[in-house]
Amino acid sequence: MAEMTIADKQYLAKILFTREQLEQKVVAKRVGISEKTMSKWVNEFNWKMLRNRLLVGKEEILTNMYEQLEELNNAIKEREKGQRFANSKEADIQVKYTASIRNLETDLAIADLVESGIRFIKHLQQVGTYQQVLEISSLWNGFIQASIKK
Repeated sequence: MAEMTIADKQYLAKILFTREQLEQKVVAKRVGISEKTMSKWVNEFNWKMLRNRLLVGKEEILTNMYEQLEELNNAIKEREKGQRFANSKEADIQVKYTASIRNLETDLAIADLVESGIRFIKHLQQVGTYQQVLEISSLWNGFIQASIKK
């Protein structure tokens, strides 16, 4: 069985710290690195911000944006007949909300892909070899990176 490279350890540490919400000491021990190295990676790559960002899900943000856009549209509908249109400021807000919602929905599709990949790789860890896990993880990461760039 091949030993994990530094890049493999760093990737695993990132997943355990950000997605699995494990403490730095626990991650360092599981990955086989020093606590000092773990602390350096957390600070250097801003993993705490990423970890916190994952706590406030995009679904919640998306729901809030839809509600705000709906409230604006309802306020416009409540105006007198003949005045039920957005002024330039409201129209600008509608365009910006719509674009933001579209971007978030696209990001959610990527997040769903990532989540599926993580679940498959976890399954593969149970039934496959270490080498298979590394190979599939690498291929999956390339697929995700290519999907994000589109």
